[in-house]
Amino acid sequence: MPPEPSATIISKNVTVAYGHITALSDFSVDIPPGIVGLLGPNGAGKSTFIKASLGLLLPDRGQIRIMGLDSRWQGLAVRDMVGYMPEHDCLMDSFTAVELVSYMGQISGMEKKDSVPRSHEMLDFVGLGEERYRPISSYSTGMKQRVKLAQAIVHDPKILFLDEPTNGMDPQGREDMLNLIGKIRESDKSILVSTHILDDLEKVSDHAIIIGDGRMLARGNMETLLAGTENLRVVKVRGAKVRVEAFLGELRNSYEVMSVSEEGGQTSAVIINPGDGNEVFRLCGQCGVQLRAYYPEKPSLEDFFINAVGGGGDGN
Repeated sequence: MPPEPSATIISKNVTVAYGHITALSDFSVDIPPGIVGLLGPNGAGKSTFIKASLGLLLPDRGQIRIMGLDSRWQGLAVRDMVGYMPEHDCLMDSFTAVELVSYMGQISGMEKKDSVPRSHEMLDFVGLGEERYRPISSYSTGMKQRVKLAQAIVHDPKILFLDEPTNGMDPQGREDMLNLIGKIRESDKSILVSTHILDDLEKVSDHAIIIGDGRMLARGNMETLLAGTENLRVVKVRGAKVRVEAFLGELRNSYEVMSVSEEGGQTSAVIINPGDGNEVFRLCGQCGVQLRAYYPEKPSLEDFFINAVGGGGDGN
């Protein structure tokens, strides 16, 4: 498969092993600009891919290029242009948020006179306010996640790697973090979001890459991935119980019925129908039920993920 014409990250046949455990196996993918979700269960190879992309570990085989730079031999140059928000708690607890973010800016090549005001700007952006002067040891998990995001963007990188950015956050905190990621995207940055939280990916990602056992299982535009390939249709009807049961019987004779549910006096059925709806309409009239709705069923990212990994996986 030829690379994406504007791919920011290109991985070719990358293999990484830890002793007898293979974390990435002949992993090849082209990652386009925008917000790209990297989705997979625990042990799938997501964090290993990020670390190899940053040059923090060398692949046993293969190559990763970040905006044309080889991560194996040009790791420092790669890390200058990349902002990294790690999954695990790695902050220096005795620092205040201002001290830490400013320090990380200087490590990334900024002068102190620039990093200090920039750190205040980024902490305002992530919503820490006056809490920036408190020691990080007193912060909640959600506040620490915001500090990690601030330090990742303080040097204005072209690419962001966000590893489980909503990890440990409550529902409102997760929503706020996703909104921040969306705002960062508006500054024309490429963002790779590694997560196991399917709802998060559906809300923010333009593209998704599904990984399992160190291999790419699927990739594509989010809308295309969720479009479905099974010609699923939802049929909603209303009527007397005996008539609805007769309709469902006829429906099963004509189509494969995936599910049936009832709510508020209305019966819904999901069927596989590669053709038009004329036969469904005819059956409604024949059985004397009122057709309330008939439309394509759009599978969720969770449905797609379960199909891609064959039901495996259990976490990050």
